[in-house]
Amino acid sequence: MAFTRSQRFALSLLTLIATGLSGCILIGDYEDLYEPAPKSITYEACYSNNDCFADRFCEELARPADHYTDYVNAICTIDCFDDIDCPVSEFNLLPGACIDHVLLGGSVTSRICVERCEIDADCDVLGGFGCEVIDRERLCVPIR
Repeated sequence: MAFTRSQRFALSLLTLIATGLSGCILIGDYEDLYEPAPKSITYEACYSNNDCFADRFCEELARPADHYTDYVNAICTIDCFDDIDCPVSEFNLLPGACIDHVLLGGSVTSRICVERCEIDADCDVLGGFGCEVIDRERLCVPIR
């Protein structure tokens, strides 16, 4: 049995309406499902290790008392031996610096990667970081 053009149109319209009324929705990549995952890349501000990707950890940085007041903030970072171990910043494209954590309030035995900078805009200013000279390096550090 052959349908006329108007019958095919009516059948198509009826099918479309029936699909819409059935409550079915089409989901592409399941973007509506919440799955907790790391959100902070290296050198970005964080609140806990869960914010950082698997091979990174959230480390507090504190300004020394003789500069401003004691101010603490944290970034996702890694341990390092020298500058070669530190990744390039995805924000300002400058290589990271491996510094003694004691310069930023950490334990004496640790060395961590910190983001290098040339000006304040190279740092996460809204996250509370600015560009300061520490140990002859221009680094993104907590500012008040």
